[in-house]
Amino acid sequence: MKPITEHRKFESVEAYLAFEEKSEVRHEYYLENLIEMSGTTYKHNDLVFYLSAFFRFNLPKSEFKVSSEQVKLYIVSENIFFYPDVMVALPEEQEYYSTQPLLIAEVLSESTRNFDLVDKLIQYKKLETLQYYFLVEPEKHLIIVYKKTAEAAWQIDTYTSLTDVIELPALQISIALKDIYQA
Repeated sequence: MKPITEHRKFESVEAYLAFEEKSEVRHEYYLENLIEMSGTTYKHNDLVFYLSAFFRFNLPKSEFKVSSEQVKLYIVSENIFFYPDVMVALPEEQEYYSTQPLLIAEVLSESTRNFDLVDKLIQYKKLETLQYYFLVEPEKHLIIVYKKTAEAAWQIDTYTSLTDVIELPALQISIALKDIYQA
Protein backbone atom coordinates (compact mmCIF):
# COMPACT_ATOMS: atom_id res chain seq x y z
CA MET A 1 0.00 0.00 0.00
CA LYS A 2 1.40 3.40 -0.99
CA PRO A 3 1.50 6.03 1.79
CA ILE A 4 -0.90 8.96 1.47
CA THR A 5 0.93 12.16 0.56
CA GLU A 6 -0.20 15.77 0.39
CA HIS A 7 1.81 18.68 -1.01
CA ARG A 8 2.05 21.40 1.61
CA LYS A 9 4.59 24.09 2.34
CA PHE A 10 5.12 25.26 5.90
CA GLU A 11 6.56 28.73 6.43
CA SER A 12 8.57 27.64 9.46
CA VAL A 13 9.62 24.70 11.58
CA GLU A 14 7.21 25.92 14.24
CA ALA A 15 4.30 25.83 11.75
CA TYR A 16 5.01 22.18 10.91
CA LEU A 17 5.39 21.26 14.59
CA ALA A 18 2.11 23.01 15.45
CA PHE A 19 0.35 21.16 12.63
CA GLU A 20 1.80 17.82 13.76
CA GLU A 21 0.83 18.41 17.38
CA LYS A 22 -2.83 18.86 16.41
CA SER A 23 -2.92 16.06 13.84
CA GLU A 24 -4.53 12.72 14.68
CA VAL A 25 -1.93 10.89 12.54
CA ARG A 26 1.82 11.41 12.23
CA HIS A 27 3.35 12.83 9.05
CA GLU A 28 6.90 12.92 7.80
CA TYR A 29 7.71 16.13 5.92
CA TYR A 30 9.78 15.51 2.80
CA LEU A 31 10.36 17.94 -0.08
CA GLU A 32 7.26 19.96 0.88
CA ASN A 33 5.10 16.83 1.04
CA LEU A 34 3.34 15.46 4.09
CA ILE A 35 3.63 11.67 4.14
CA GLU A 36 1.10 10.00 6.39
CA MET A 37 2.59 7.35 8.68
CA SER A 38 0.63 4.13 8.54
CA GLY A 39 0.09 1.50 11.22
CA THR A 40 2.47 -1.37 11.75
CA THR A 41 2.70 -5.13 12.33
CA TYR A 42 3.58 -6.99 15.51
CA LYS A 43 6.91 -8.10 13.97
CA HIS A 44 7.79 -4.52 13.13
CA ASN A 45 6.77 -3.35 16.59
CA ASP A 46 8.78 -6.11 18.29
CA LEU A 47 11.95 -5.29 16.35
CA VAL A 48 11.63 -1.59 17.17
CA PHE A 49 11.06 -2.47 20.84
CA TYR A 50 14.05 -4.86 21.04
CA LEU A 51 16.41 -2.38 19.37
CA SER A 52 15.22 0.52 21.51
CA ALA A 53 15.42 -1.50 24.71
CA PHE A 54 18.93 -2.72 23.90
CA PHE A 55 20.22 0.81 23.36
CA ARG A 56 18.32 2.24 26.36
CA PHE A 57 19.78 -0.35 28.72
CA ASN A 58 23.32 -0.37 27.29
CA LEU A 59 24.11 3.29 26.65
CA PRO A 60 24.60 5.97 29.32
CA LYS A 61 21.49 8.19 29.48
CA SER A 62 23.61 11.25 30.17
CA GLU A 63 25.43 10.87 26.83
CA PHE A 64 22.70 9.57 24.50
CA LYS A 65 18.98 9.97 23.85
CA VAL A 66 17.21 6.86 22.54
CA SER A 67 13.84 7.21 20.86
CA SER A 68 11.49 5.02 18.88
CA GLU A 69 8.95 6.08 16.26
CA GLN A 70 7.51 9.10 18.10
CA VAL A 71 10.43 11.55 18.11
CA LYS A 72 11.21 13.36 14.88
CA LEU A 73 14.55 13.76 13.17
CA TYR A 74 15.04 17.19 11.62
CA ILE A 75 17.51 17.54 8.76
CA VAL A 76 18.03 21.28 8.98
CA SER A 77 19.87 21.75 5.67
CA GLU A 78 16.98 20.18 3.75
CA ASN A 79 14.03 21.25 5.94
CA ILE A 80 12.96 17.61 6.23
CA PHE A 81 11.36 15.80 9.17
CA PHE A 82 11.37 12.01 9.47
CA TYR A 83 10.20 9.66 12.22
CA PRO A 84 12.96 7.04 12.41
CA ASP A 85 11.90 3.70 13.86
CA VAL A 86 14.83 3.87 16.29
CA MET A 87 17.25 6.73 16.85
CA VAL A 88 20.25 7.14 19.13
CA ALA A 89 21.18 10.82 19.30
CA LEU A 90 23.24 13.30 21.20
CA PRO A 91 21.25 15.20 23.86
CA GLU A 92 19.78 18.51 22.68
CA GLU A 93 17.52 21.26 23.98
CA GLN A 94 14.68 20.62 21.51
CA GLU A 95 11.77 18.72 22.97
CA TYR A 96 10.14 17.36 19.79
CA TYR A 97 13.01 16.51 17.45
CA SER A 98 16.68 15.71 17.13
CA THR A 99 19.24 17.11 14.71
CA GLN A 100 22.23 15.06 15.89
CA PRO A 101 21.62 11.33 15.48
CA LEU A 102 24.49 8.87 15.75
CA LEU A 103 22.45 5.81 14.78
CA ILE A 104 19.19 5.42 12.90
CA ALA A 105 17.37 2.13 12.35
CA GLU A 106 14.45 1.59 9.99
CA VAL A 107 12.49 -1.66 10.01
CA LEU A 108 11.53 -2.34 6.41
CA SER A 109 8.00 -3.00 5.18
CA GLU A 110 6.44 -3.36 1.75
CA SER A 111 5.08 0.19 1.88
CA THR A 112 8.33 1.85 3.04
CA ARG A 113 11.14 -0.38 1.67
CA ASN A 114 12.07 1.72 -1.39
CA PHE A 115 11.73 5.01 0.49
CA ASP A 116 13.94 3.73 3.34
CA LEU A 117 16.53 2.21 0.96
CA VAL A 118 16.82 5.19 -1.38
CA ASP A 119 15.29 8.51 -0.29
CA LYS A 120 16.00 8.28 3.42
CA LEU A 121 19.48 6.86 2.82
CA ILE A 122 20.37 9.84 0.61
CA GLN A 123 19.09 12.31 3.21
CA TYR A 124 20.56 10.52 6.23
CA LYS A 125 24.03 10.49 4.66
CA LYS A 126 23.94 14.31 4.77
CA LEU A 127 23.91 14.27 8.58
CA GLU A 128 27.38 15.01 9.93
CA THR A 129 26.82 13.22 13.23
CA LEU A 130 25.32 10.03 11.77
CA GLN A 131 27.62 7.02 12.12
CA TYR A 132 25.25 4.08 11.49
CA TYR A 133 22.13 3.41 9.45
CA PHE A 134 20.44 0.04 10.05
CA LEU A 135 17.94 -1.43 7.58
CA VAL A 136 16.21 -4.29 9.38
CA GLU A 137 14.28 -6.96 7.48
CA PRO A 138 11.37 -8.24 9.59
CA GLU A 139 10.63 -11.42 7.61
CA LYS A 140 14.11 -12.96 7.83
CA HIS A 141 17.35 -12.49 9.72
CA LEU A 142 18.89 -9.75 7.60
CA ILE A 143 20.30 -6.40 8.63
CA ILE A 144 22.12 -4.07 6.29
CA VAL A 145 24.31 -1.58 8.12
CA TYR A 146 25.80 1.54 6.59
CA LYS A 147 28.80 2.64 8.67
CA LYS A 148 30.62 5.93 8.23
CA THR A 149 34.38 5.41 7.95
CA ALA A 150 37.12 7.67 9.28
CA GLU A 151 37.34 9.15 5.76
CA ALA A 152 33.59 9.99 5.86
CA ALA A 153 32.85 7.33 3.23
CA TRP A 154 30.10 4.78 3.82
CA GLN A 155 30.87 1.07 4.22
CA ILE A 156 28.02 -1.41 3.77
CA ASP A 157 27.91 -4.61 5.84
CA THR A 158 25.27 -7.32 5.70
CA TYR A 159 24.43 -9.54 8.67
CA THR A 160 22.38 -12.72 8.23
CA SER A 161 23.27 -15.11 11.04
CA LEU A 162 21.90 -14.94 14.57
CA THR A 163 25.49 -15.35 15.77
CA ASP A 164 26.66 -12.27 13.84
CA VAL A 165 27.71 -9.33 16.01
CA ILE A 166 27.51 -5.73 14.81
CA GLU A 167 30.37 -3.66 16.22
CA LEU A 168 29.49 -0.03 16.96
CA PRO A 169 32.76 1.61 18.04
CA ALA A 170 31.36 5.17 18.01
CA LEU A 171 28.90 4.02 20.71
CA GLN A 172 31.45 1.71 22.38
CA ILE A 173 29.12 -1.29 22.23
CA SER A 174 28.19 -4.19 19.98
CA ILE A 175 24.89 -5.92 19.33
CA ALA A 176 24.21 -9.49 18.21
CA LEU A 177 21.46 -10.32 15.74
CA LYS A 178 20.01 -12.72 18.32
CA ASP A 179 19.42 -9.67 20.58
CA ILE A 180 17.61 -7.82 17.81
CA TYR A 181 15.47 -10.75 16.65
CA GLN A 182 15.14 -12.23 20.17
CA ALA A 183 15.78 -15.70 18.75
